[in-house]
Amino acid sequence: MILGHVKCEQGSKALELFQQMQQEGVQSDPVTFVGVLNACASIVALEEGRHAHEQIIQSGYESVAFMGNSLIAMYAKCGSIEDAKRMFNKLPSCDVLSWNAMLLGHVNCGQGQKALELFQQMQQEGVSPDPVTFVGVLNACASVFALEEGKRVHEQIIQSRCESDVFVRNNLVDMYAKCGSMVDASRVFNNLPSQDVVSWNAMILGHVKFGQAQKALQLFQQMQQEGVQSDLVTFVGVLNACARLQALEEGKCAHQQIIQSGCESHPFAISSLVDMYAKCGSMEDAQRVFNKLPSHDVVTWNVMIFGHVKYGQGQKALELFRQMQEECVQPAPMTLVGVLNACASVVALEEGRRAHDQVIKSGWDSNVFVGNSLIDMYAKCRSLEDSLKVFNKMPS
Repeated sequence: MILGHVKCEQGSKALELFQQMQQEGVQSDPVTFVGVLNACASIVALEEGRHAHEQIIQSGYESVAFMGNSLIAMYAKCGSIEDAKRMFNKLPSCDVLSWNAMLLGHVNCGQGQKALELFQQMQQEGVSPDPVTFVGVLNACASVFALEEGKRVHEQIIQSRCESDVFVRNNLVDMYAKCGSMVDASRVFNNLPSQDVVSWNAMILGHVKFGQAQKALQLFQQMQQEGVQSDLVTFVGVLNACARLQALEEGKCAHQQIIQSGCESHPFAISSLVDMYAKCGSMEDAQRVFNKLPSHDVVTWNVMIFGHVKYGQGQKALELFRQMQEECVQPAPMTLVGVLNACASVVALEEGRRAHDQVIKSGWDSNVFVGNSLIDMYAKCRSLEDSLKVFNKMPS
């Protein structure tokens, strides 16, 4: 039952069953503990994982061959790299599964460079990489924009005959796209025997990221013509492309498809829709979608504030800022940049002074963007003395 729930991605239910099993006095075996560790990893339950580890030690199972790898994977997936490393170093010998767990753990914790170092060390110790290793290494290359390293890994993938693995192929497209080599990404993509939504998404997002939004929309159309079903990631990429091109009609069409796909209620979809409508100048649509959000984070508030400022509605931007504060959302430096720009646009000197007070209290007066906005706000509000004071305090 425990392994079944883990397999069906019901980690919390698996842990509940484990507790029930213990309450009823049923003895756990190594397979039980592996299932529990996998459940902890799946829901990032570090404390439960530590408790299971203690029980494993008490039961004398820590030295069981496959237990070490499960412990490493659990700690790594829960973000406790130090614990994972400690377990890794305790193993009498490390196989490809052990190395993969460590490598992927470092990637997931944003330590891509360390993952690449581990990959080199793994090879020096004579452990042959498998498709999972290559997926992790390609993700590491993508995370630190290591294009040359990624190309060398691609050569190894070809030599090891792992290029036919669907996950490896998709991650090759993703690595090249994230590293900005869209020519290489396109070459791998075009050589795929079939393209799934993951590979299409990598291409669409890559073209958007590197300023080729029109190409991203063309790829989206081609994807639809080939009958590949879009997912949330696809729609976020397409909406970003529409926002960059200020392509309102294409954005509205994508919005209709999002509704039809049932993705409209997802926070990422709503935030991307708000951003697209605001950047396309359709503030009424942006406001309507914004109001559907169950809660608003600082990013969506910033989008709305900057959108109103950009399209000459400074007073509305200030009203939104007051509403944001009433909802106890902490502003970011860029929020204050938007507010100061709004004050400048409607010559609201007193409102600008209050925003300046917030800047000082938050310690953002040394931020170059905030400082420049303060200088501009005071100048446009005809308070040249204050503008000069801020200018003279700016770090050189």
